[in-house]
Amino acid sequence: MDEKQRQEIANFRYGLIAPLVTRKLEPGEQAHLLKEIASHGYEIPYSTTKMVSVRTLERYTKAYREGGWDALKPSTRADQLRSKTIEPEVLEKAIALKKENTARSVRQIIAILELAKFVQLGELKESTLSKQLRRRGMTKKALENEHKDNFRRFEADHRNACWQGDVQHTLYLPHPEKKGKKKMAYLVVFIDDYARYVVHAQFYFEERVPRLEDCLKKAILKHGVPELIYVDNGAIYSSHHFARICGRLRTQLKHTRPGRPQGRGKQEKFFRFVDQSFVPEAYDLIEQGKIQTLADLNQFFTAWLEVAYHQKIHNSFKQRPVDRFRKCDYSIRTVPPHELMEVFLLEETRKVDKTNCISLMGTTYEVEPGLVGEKVQLRFDPYDMSVIQVWKDEKRLKDAVVMELRSMEWEKPKEAEKLDSQESTQKTGLNYIELVYEEYIDQQKQKQQEGFASLMKGGDPV
Repeated sequence: MDEKQRQEIANFRYGLIAPLVTRKLEPGEQAHLLKEIASHGYEIPYSTTKMVSVRTLERYTKAYREGGWDALKPSTRADQLRSKTIEPEVLEKAIALKKENTARSVRQIIAILELAKFVQLGELKESTLSKQLRRRGMTKKALENEHKDNFRRFEADHRNACWQGDVQHTLYLPHPEKKGKKKMAYLVVFIDDYARYVVHAQFYFEERVPRLEDCLKKAILKHGVPELIYVDNGAIYSSHHFARICGRLRTQLKHTRPGRPQGRGKQEKFFRFVDQSFVPEAYDLIEQGKIQTLADLNQFFTAWLEVAYHQKIHNSFKQRPVDRFRKCDYSIRTVPPHELMEVFLLEETRKVDKTNCISLMGTTYEVEPGLVGEKVQLRFDPYDMSVIQVWKDEKRLKDAVVMELRSMEWEKPKEAEKLDSQESTQKTGLNYIELVYEEYIDQQKQKQQEGFASLMKGGDPV
């Protein structure tokens, strides 16, 4: 069993016990949760079984509390259990056929798949397909009840109980490298469900996992660790690395069910406000040449966020998001910065070649002697490749040393040439987010002056 499979199993096990280990439980609550978790069927990675016993859950919980997320990985000597499964595209088509008509039997679905040449005659067994459909709740009764469910409005009980994450394709900026071209700027956001407070939001030029993790890391450094992160089923949220990060942070990762985005309304409402209040004004500043780079855009967005959004009275709880978040007396769980950096390191497995070297992202590194032909695990920060950790059998060895250095351009936007403003009609010269930015700067200066005055009087700084 390779390292990737072990991590996938650890992610699954953590998902089971997350409700037990991410918060303080009342007396008797753990026993109730254990029975509740054990009562459901699961699609267990690399296993033919679908149920998990209370005793097994207790073993996972004990291991996690003693050794953290890494303790949930199977032993390197564990036997790899494999079972014959249905091809993903075939199973996906079978699920679609069942949803399309809940009265279709398993036998009829197989007949349709055979006639449509998705599977060979007799290749797909009724018992196999029936088991897979039941595991996913694709029974006639479950599908019919699904449309009758009434969901109550959800709201977290306190700050950092739940953060919602999402990405918006917001606007176009002048391309940093191709003059006359445009490039999409993606807004990555994490919002505290309780206060509707944006713990961090930032524009990036890519919608990729490292950008998501960078945004989350900055949010945690500023506001502590959330108990739960609630996201959709997008590819960047479904990576094993993101799940491993949540496990090591003791944060439960929860995805919305496909086609049923309950609880996503808060994110959608925020993005609508961005579209209405920020985007038109930002495009006006882009035309004037005042916003040309990603740094410019993030500078104005931060000011808009602090002045226009966080200080706006929310209709639901009649408070400003910033006040609701700060006045909550629920304690914030923090992680020392150096430990947080370790949690977010990317991991890759490489085989050491005959020259005692490995290749990583276009650069060749030398590892310590005696590892030729062995597989090692590399841990690194993709934005700072100066330190490449080498691990073998859960033990850290000497760091890899660069042998062939190639420059890595993650994001080095060039300062685009400012566009000439040729206006055919007279304009007011007033821009909402530009004024908001000036107000934001004034507020920062006032805070500094108040702090200085307090020090001169012998008091504590504001």
